[in-house]
Amino acid sequence: MKTTKHNLNAVALGVALAMGSFTAQAVPENPSLPGLHAISGAERVSDYPTFEAAERTGLALVESALSLIAARTHIDPTFCSPKTYQVSVDSSLAEVIGQAVITADGFGGSATLTAVTGEYVDLLGRSSGATVIVEADPLASLAGAKIVPESYKGTHQWSRLNNIFLDSAIWTFVHPQSGRLIPYDEHSIKDYYKRVEDVAGEPESWEYDWGTEVITKETIPVAKWTELSWYRQQDGEDGAIKVRKDLLSPKSRAPLCRIVYKASGFAPFEYSGTVKVFRPGV
Repeated sequence: MKTTKHNLNAVALGVALAMGSFTAQAVPENPSLPGLHAISGAERVSDYPTFEAAERTGLALVESALSLIAARTHIDPTFCSPKTYQVSVDSSLAEVIGQAVITADGFGGSATLTAVTGEYVDLLGRSSGATVIVEADPLASLAGAKIVPESYKGTHQWSRLNNIFLDSAIWTFVHPQSGRLIPYDEHSIKDYYKRVEDVAGEPESWEYDWGTEVITKETIPVAKWTELSWYRQQDGEDGAIKVRKDLLSPKSRAPLCRIVYKASGFAPFEYSGTVKVFRPGV
């Protein structure tokens, strides 16, 4: 077997020269920093979210529903083919138990997701975070793609201050044409912060979210999505939710696919709205 011998002195000299050249120059700015600075700056001058248990349950269900829809965009022969979904979320009867129903216009079947929230408190009775477990009904189907019974499990976690949200989910789709089983999972991290906005001369409490999600197909990462959301709490009036997910393109600033959810509802958390899947500019 032939072995290549490296000249270690030459390698060491090359590393030293490279390091010297690097430290002598200004470090270039990361292209993502301006946007990141703006977002983190907005967080620093804002308040922590003031979510109730029903809101933590409901927002976790929204995340599960939209993540399933995001993964569904990869199954069709034409990637990100336009679709419209109806998504309703309700955790008003029992704040730590909620349900979401997803239907796709033009397709039979639906997917019902059920969530159970575990609220944690410290020895002084103060909130120390929450975990939301989400499961799908045995007959769940999304735009013609069935979800293998008992395969879906979502785990969502809220920090003590409600400003950090972690989530993950695993499930298996049945390909609507071939019947092939396709395992998926997703992972995301999101930040939430609260601001009181002056809207038409009246103060309104809004919760904002930004984050990143990765979706894997057959254990291999296939997509990276960004997310922004706007949530107006129901302070004696109708609430509002808007979520926008963009699929990042490795070669273009324009997203390859966009998902937009708009919903309205009532306290403690009962929302219904429409999800649009489309390719921007097409």
